[in-house]
Amino acid sequence: MNNPINCERCFSLTVQNGKSKLCQKCQKIDNAWLEIVLDYLRKRENRTATIVQVLNATLVNEEWIYDWVRQGKILQRHFPNIGLPCPKCGENLTDGVSLCPSCSGSFVKGLEEVKEIEGLQGDKHTATYFKRNE
Repeated sequence: MNNPINCERCFSLTVQNGKSKLCQKCQKIDNAWLEIVLDYLRKRENRTATIVQVLNATLVNEEWIYDWVRQGKILQRHFPNIGLPCPKCGENLTDGVSLCPSCSGSFVKGLEEVKEIEGLQGDKHTATYFKRNE
């Protein structure tokens, strides 16, 4: 579907081709930067590089790296220290989950507390209905 959209990087009006939300000019720039990052990561000594090391060596925008990880252009199984940050604490997520173990544990604990509170309040509220005597 050729829908007119604004490019996410330069905000120029463009036609959306596939899933990309970039104009052709920005797409070429994006691909060039991605190749620079992948060339750096493919070297044997850099396969275990962290996001900070990649940023310092390639001077690429940090958000672009996160976008490439989300899009599957940089695979976490090949580069174990490249991952998305935990949205709550910022710790590096390396196994494709959406929260780190400590944040997910506190989230589950909070849910259990809410369920317990709702369970206690649920006992107080009982339904009453009327039945016709026959």
